[in-house]
Amino acid sequence: MSRKPFDAQVLTAREGEMLDALVWRHYGRLDVLPLVIEANRQLARLPVGQMLRLPAGTPVFLPALHDQPVLPLVRIWS
Repeated sequence: MSRKPFDAQVLTAREGEMLDALVWRHYGRLDVLPLVIEANRQLARLPVGQMLRLPAGTPVFLPALHDQPVLPLVRIWS
């Protein structure tokens, strides 16, 4: 079964960066984390413990989103 290709941007992880922090850095939201994990099944091959903290230079595919965040980000402190 072939998978349908999707539009994606590749972001390179910083040393020790966590996947959720990388997703937040790119999208500014975390509700898309399951989509990013689905697009990056190769991360499951990392040694135990490194799925949480990515080695520097790890490429992470970030699918293009065609919707807007449900709630706007409201900052209460500068």
